[in-house]
Amino acid sequence: MRQKKFVVGVSGGVVAAVVLGGPVVVAPEAVAAGVSCPANVYTRAFYKNTSFSGSPVKTDCDGAVDQSWSGRPLAGMPADNFGVRWSVKRDFGSGGPFTFAVSATDGVRVYLDGVRKIDLWSGTGDRARSKSVNLTVPSGSHTLRVDSVNWSGAAKVKYGYAPRTSAQYDKTRPLAPTGVKTAYDTTTRRTTVSWSANKEMDLASYSLYRRPEGSGTWTRVTTTTARSYTDPLVNPDDRTPYFYEVRAKDKAGNTSSGSTDTVVRPLPVVPSLTGTYDRATGKVTLKWPQNTEPQFHHYTVLSNDLVDGSYAWVPLGTTTRSTWTTGPVTPDGEWRHYRVLVTNDGGTTTYSSKWLDARATNELWLGIPDGIAPERAPDLALGTCAGGVRATASDSTPAPIRDFTGFEIERREATAGTWAPVLRQGYDPRPYTAEATVCDPVPADGRTYEYRARSYDAAGNYSPYSETRAITVPAQRSE
Repeated sequence: MRQKKFVVGVSGGVVAAVVLGGPVVVAPEAVAAGVSCPANVYTRAFYKNTSFSGSPVKTDCDGAVDQSWSGRPLAGMPADNFGVRWSVKRDFGSGGPFTFAVSATDGVRVYLDGVRKIDLWSGTGDRARSKSVNLTVPSGSHTLRVDSVNWSGAAKVKYGYAPRTSAQYDKTRPLAPTGVKTAYDTTTRRTTVSWSANKEMDLASYSLYRRPEGSGTWTRVTTTTARSYTDPLVNPDDRTPYFYEVRAKDKAGNTSSGSTDTVVRPLPVVPSLTGTYDRATGKVTLKWPQNTEPQFHHYTVLSNDLVDGSYAWVPLGTTTRSTWTTGPVTPDGEWRHYRVLVTNDGGTTTYSSKWLDARATNELWLGIPDGIAPERAPDLALGTCAGGVRATASDSTPAPIRDFTGFEIERREATAGTWAPVLRQGYDPRPYTAEATVCDPVPADGRTYEYRARSYDAAGNYSPYSETRAITVPAQRSE
């Protein structure tokens, strides 16, 4: 009977207990650095010992753990008492139930994130044995590692992992697809949707869905194993924006939630429209965000104006910029309405109804300041009152067309004094004639006073002055 020896080795601060001629207990150790392998491809390291200590003889990439060596696995390696380590990090998507299966001669161990899942660590000569385990892999990226040692004889090892695709076991929904992109062709009026590969290992298909903007109902466009699709929808009015989303389905029949909704706008939109009125020039300046979509071509600016007795949208011009200044606009205190349309490189322009739309983002309702003064001066009458002069301003313009809200009366000493207000007052709108009266207290000193009146509107505009009228206040006699 051969005697077993125990050897303790130290590598990188990790103690590895090695049993010669029997089972080996190996502490987990990272695969040597220096080799970069493609995604989901194993990094393989060869060691001259069964303790995976020291530097590997060689490190390379291996697409699968499936080897059979009858002697030395490569030059510089012994035929017996060597170890090979495979390691790979991959994204398991949503995870779920998997089967890990291994077949090997001598020692083999399988790890998931450093946790041992399969342990077959005994000498078998040339006879291989196998083992499989069912386990649940969490979602996301995980590291798989296979440690294989050969003490003597042939060295055989084969390892694989696969999802359990039966609906009986797999209740995990796939992850929603990501990287959804859209491209709209203004010539064919078709949209091509593409997306990134799903990380699921048991993916069965993708489904593409579409819904028009403003609707909550999705329509399935296609089910495919490809990762792009050109929607054959040809809309007679290709101004309608559509939302697209992609869903993934696995072999167990589980369906993911939808990807992030991606909107396709055959026509770029004007998301907001603002404007200002310049009192000095009388012009309106309109501004909106500049569109950068590849199908954008130009803007058309319109004003809602009175044409032949009715209001209509009248084009002011086109531009590729995000601002527009109109010609002089009458400061009439009324609302002005403006609209900006977009035309794509296929020649399609935003639909423009003949009606105003208070909710449209590409439409602006702008209040223009009132710069028009009341047209005519009021009448002014003077008389006396207890302690002064009675001054009355009046205007007989019919109530429905009055363009003033009140009267102002001023007084000065005849020919020399400074005008001073003695009344600023609104009027009672019920009488046929609008008027305002004041009893102006002036001293009874025999001097002559002049009065004038004007009307004003709500915006602070003044009418012309009335004719100046004079009145002499008799001097009070002393007893």
